[in-house]
Amino acid sequence: MRRFSAIWVLWVVLAAQATAQKVSIQNGNVCIVTGGETKKVTNSGQDSEPVLAPDSKWIVFIRTIPGRQISTGSGDAKETQLWQIRADGKEPACLVRSKASAKMETVLAGFSKPQFSSNGKLVYFLSEAWTTSGALHVVDTTNSKEHFVCPAAEFEVVRSGEYRDHLLVQQHRYFIGGGSYDWYWLLKPDGTEVGPVGEDTGNFKTTYGQD
Repeated sequence: MRRFSAIWVLWVVLAAQATAQKVSIQNGNVCIVTGGETKKVTNSGQDSEPVLAPDSKWIVFIRTIPGRQISTGSGDAKETQLWQIRADGKEPACLVRSKASAKMETVLAGFSKPQFSSNGKLVYFLSEAWTTSGALHVVDTTNSKEHFVCPAAEFEVVRSGEYRDHLLVQQHRYFIGGGSYDWYWLLKPDGTEVGPVGEDTGNFKTTYGQD
């Protein structure tokens, strides 16, 4: 019986590995890989940074508009768009387009590092903004409503545990007496500050069981 159980567990693991999906970029196009089979799902030749939703049904990715730029506090940035598409290649839709603005909180350009919330409804992403920092934005994939969250150089959505869907955000801040520092801070999903994490996220992840 134990031997049968072990074989059954092994079969389940192998079956899961065979059907596991991942996304990649080939020649500027989004591809999905399932069980060793690769299928191209976009054809623009200008796509990058694909991310698979937690339920593996949707993909978000960044599309660059060649030859177009938007002015930001850190210089001219590429005009980009944030798209979503079903994993089967159907229902492509642009969620966020680049936008010029005198306020760095609302300028949208040079998108990078999209990440889903745990329920797959929200996508957080970085836009180029100030000289010393980018801007973290979020968009609701169900209605394409986007808004600014906070200044950020780097960020990560917490995947599980007590602080699931909170944000680990690296921010450039200034000492009262002069000088600056770049620490990570724990923020609620709406950008409300919970507290400082430190120069890196290692201790936080160890304490709260993050991968």
